Amino acid sequence: MSDIYMNVVHALRAHWQAHGDAYPQKIVLSPAQADRLLALQQVGMVAFPDARITPRRDRFMGARIEIDAASSGVLIAIDGTETPIAPPSESKSPLEN
Repeated sequence: MSDIYMNVVHALRAHWQAHGDAYPQKIVLSPAQADRLLALQQVGMVAFPDARITPRRDRFMGARIEIDAASSGVLIAIDGTETPIAPPSESKSPLEN
């Protein structure tokens, strides 16, 4: 859960790249994910352009956040497709093989 901030940032970037910079319909987070995301913004991990605005639980980087206790965290794309908000895949170091 501690990576929720960067996971949401990566999901938004991927959406913008795939959809010509269009914003997604919404981001759906569990209450715990939404609380953690807000807490991280309040301690200094505030991304531009929201840096001039007090962080809110229902918005992130201009995208609407919906809270759903049954959600594991998804981004609803502009076309309605759901993409899980998960850490970006990490490549293994040669030492881990």
